[in-house]
Amino acid sequence: MVALLVLLTLSFPGTGLETPGEIDPSDPTAGDFLDLDLSEYYRIAGEAYRDGHYNLAIRYYLASLTRNIDNEIAIYNVACCFALMGDVELTSLYLQRAVIAGYHDISYMLADPDFDGIRDDPLFVGTMQHISAALGEAPEYTGDGYLFYAEAAFRCLLRFPKGYDPEQEYPLVVGLHGYGDSPENFIRLWEYFDEPDFIYACPRGPYPFTENNVTAFSWFKQYEEGYDIRELDLLSTEYVISLVDDLQERHMISDVFLFGFSQGCALTWMTGLTHPEEFTGLIGFGGRLDTTFVSASGWGDVSGLSAFVANGTMDQAARVEAGLEAVEILENLGIETVFSSWEGVHMVNRPVLLQAQEWMKSLR
Repeated sequence: MVALLVLLTLSFPGTGLETPGEIDPSDPTAGDFLDLDLSEYYRIAGEAYRDGHYNLAIRYYLASLTRNIDNEIAIYNVACCFALMGDVELTSLYLQRAVIAGYHDISYMLADPDFDGIRDDPLFVGTMQHISAALGEAPEYTGDGYLFYAEAAFRCLLRFPKGYDPEQEYPLVVGLHGYGDSPENFIRLWEYFDEPDFIYACPRGPYPFTENNVTAFSWFKQYEEGYDIRELDLLSTEYVISLVDDLQERHMISDVFLFGFSQGCALTWMTGLTHPEEFTGLIGFGGRLDTTFVSASGWGDVSGLSAFVANGTMDQAARVEAGLEAVEILENLGIETVFSSWEGVHMVNRPVLLQAQEWMKSLR
């Protein structure tokens, strides 16, 4: 339903690209397509795909592909939509196009339930045999993998209060973005605060990945068999502490607050619990507290910490019950906790963010 409503307000180009002769270099609007937000197309296409509106999904995927013909995931999803519609010929065509564009996960193709309805069709069987043979020509290089630790330099964005004086002390708020987000986007919350009198720092998640041909970032490494994930999660907390220590060396800092959204909220709780001496307060929006992490750890004295927990009542990613559970756990650990909610979805709600800002002031 969301996708259908958005379709009424969002226009997109046709599936044909302009030839060089049709482009007028002197026309100031000739490059307007560069301002197109393809992420919105991918979002609508994905929602339509999941809701069974396959024609609508295909239209948006193809519209996005006119501006990014190398997105093999979008091409593969078009093939899946045609398969779910029972069109074997177009499924085969777009599967081959996806492979040419770079989609080479043959094991996933062979097991993808989207193809179950046409899996025994002779044309589809022949297409998969052709793709398997083509991809099978590439040699596989394998070996025993392991992870090692090394220092690296990472990017962090900063905003300073109006009239900032480097000789004066200021509170520090470190903002941890959600999964798949970036500091370039999370730093925009600076405009949500009411005349902020603190330094706002937004670091970048240390694990990059590609989604819809866009580089996104995660605070935690994806699970891999044989690796100690708890150890890697603790490494992310040290990453945050390294930033805090570095900023304290560069600037005159008084109180330090950690503010996280979604996955960044989970890291906020973990970092605050493992390093309670570093922070005055913790703020978590739209997230949850890893109960396994808490029960597996023996904490020291965290009673000097305070926490502000906030969840939306219609948040499907982190339900309001997850926030209330975090409150109970934090209070049982001896942390003075405040809870707030809003009638809304997975987001940072501005009125509640302003409540958190006032709460920070009350602790200083």
